[in-house]
Amino acid sequence: MYNINQNISLSISKDGLKGYIIISKDDKGELHDFKIEDVIREVKKHIKYGLKEDVLLKVLKNKIVNEKILIAEGKKPVNGKDGKIKFYFDFEKPLLPKIKPDGTVDYKELDSINVVKTGDILAEIIPPEKGQDGIKVNGDPILHKKGKNPKFSRGKNTMVSEDGKFLKSSSNGIVEYRNGKISVSELLTLNNIDNSTGNINFNGNVIIKKDILNGFTLKTTGSVEVKGAIEGGYVQCKGDVLVRQGIQGYNRKAIDIGGNLSAKFIENSIIKVGGNITSEAIMHSDVSSKSNILVIGRKGLIVGGICRAKYEIRAKVVGSSMATSTVLEVGVDPDLKYKYEELEKKIKESKDNLDKVEKSLKVLEILRSSNRLDQKKMILYKNLLKARDSLNTEILNLEGELNKIQNQRDILSKGQIKISDIVYPGVKIIIGNSQMHIGDEMRRCTFYEEHGRIRVGPY
Repeated sequence: MYNINQNISLSISKDGLKGYIIISKDDKGELHDFKIEDVIREVKKHIKYGLKEDVLLKVLKNKIVNEKILIAEGKKPVNGKDGKIKFYFDFEKPLLPKIKPDGTVDYKELDSINVVKTGDILAEIIPPEKGQDGIKVNGDPILHKKGKNPKFSRGKNTMVSEDGKFLKSSSNGIVEYRNGKISVSELLTLNNIDNSTGNINFNGNVIIKKDILNGFTLKTTGSVEVKGAIEGGYVQCKGDVLVRQGIQGYNRKAIDIGGNLSAKFIENSIIKVGGNITSEAIMHSDVSSKSNILVIGRKGLIVGGICRAKYEIRAKVVGSSMATSTVLEVGVDPDLKYKYEELEKKIKESKDNLDKVEKSLKVLEILRSSNRLDQKKMILYKNLLKARDSLNTEILNLEGELNKIQNQRDILSKGQIKISDIVYPGVKIIIGNSQMHIGDEMRRCTFYEEHGRIRVGPY
């Protein structure tokens, strides 16, 4: 607070960005005369920036009393914006092919695998935007915060340009973004996997120009693109799999992968996928996804077999007019379901063994009560007591694990099944622990679980 004269004071806000003038009467209620020029001169000794002279002049001329009036404003600092990294590739591609206006699916336009050559730019550092200092009304500067300069998080087979602006590929391969790092994985390209190659086990990504033929296996740590079909072959990998034609499994395991799967069709195949499954038709197959199953395009058909998804199944047509047995199950983690069934099996075995032990102990108890246990039977008796204790503990632990999994399954039971056209009789709907058998044709509907029962709503 600055006293300009007996009746006029000047105050500046704590942040230094605002100046106020106050005209007050003295203790006797009097307002002494003052020269406007003198007051302005004194104010300017303290206010060096942002003075609103017209406002100050108006206040002084009109002698506005007992009001705190803003007569100066400083300039706030403009902080610099953080820099960012611009990626030259889409690392979030869901392997969804393009659906044409006529309903057909174009797998040719599914550009999902980021293939690069040595020297290709993978990412660019966009520098931080400059900020601007502020100024307090007394003329002191207010320093702005500078934007942060980002850094590349480099993985293998990458290099930084001399000027530090670009991240480039140092080898041919496929761009990946994992654990916050950009890397280029090695790429293996083959015409077919057949008698000419034998089984393939590779640490990287694989492109097959044609087909994977019956009886041959491809195992890799990366992703796979098959430009043709998988005909009786088997693919196991940690990444995504794109099959531009289809998969014919001949009732054997065809796919076991950690990422997404996209294939034109899936027939007579056992499929296990960690991500989404996208196809135009799934026929007579055992298919499980730890995410969603999306059956798209003009056919959008699921018929025969079992389709299991953790969250959602979408299709156009399910089942057939011949009432082909078809099961759709959501709200289940396939791995969790398998573990649950294994635990149930182990508990049953342990209880059967416990029952046998109890029966044997009863016989030995009778002999023991009449002092007819010889040394050999006494050893057996003691061993059976230990076995009973061990089996009881084992059953208790297994049942505890089973309850935990059951709780997880209850949480998951909110999945949905959405059918855009028709569901035929013979289809079985399972959501969590609830089931529904379709007896009559149903059209454009959504199946969901509510209060332990499966409900049907509009699509």
